[in-house]
Amino acid sequence: MQTVKIAVFILMFLVFFYGNYIVFLKLLSLRRKPNTEPMDLVRWLLDFKKGLWFLDFSATTSPLLGLLGTVIGLIIAFVELGRKGVAGAGEISSAIGLALVATAVGIAMSLWFYLWYKFFISKHHQIKEELKIKLLEEEYEETKTFVNA
Repeated sequence: MQTVKIAVFILMFLVFFYGNYIVFLKLLSLRRKPNTEPMDLVRWLLDFKKGLWFLDFSATTSPLLGLLGTVIGLIIAFVELGRKGVAGAGEISSAIGLALVATAVGIAMSLWFYLWYKFFISKHHQIKEELKIKLLEEEYEETKTFVNA
């Protein structure tokens, strides 16, 4: 059972590490946004959207991983307390408190990734709207030139 608890924490660490790697890449990508051709912007938008699913996935599953770690930690704590025959409130509460760390970490990770996901999605929508305006302006200029000719 202790191995499963360690595996859950390793999985949480991997999710946290990879999710932050995606956040870092997206922040770098925002700095290199093209301003010129609409097709370049369309390609950039498609590339920017890649990987955002993992931030959404992480925000959704992190509390569940934390809860799984907590349940496993509680099981381990109660098995150990039962084996030792200890009935002191201090030992029970410290074992429960230690098990609840996993839930706290899962909730913190969820909030972290949710905020980044929403930030990047809003940037994606904002840039998509800029692209629409750019395309409409080009269409207007072409129509104006066609009518005046």
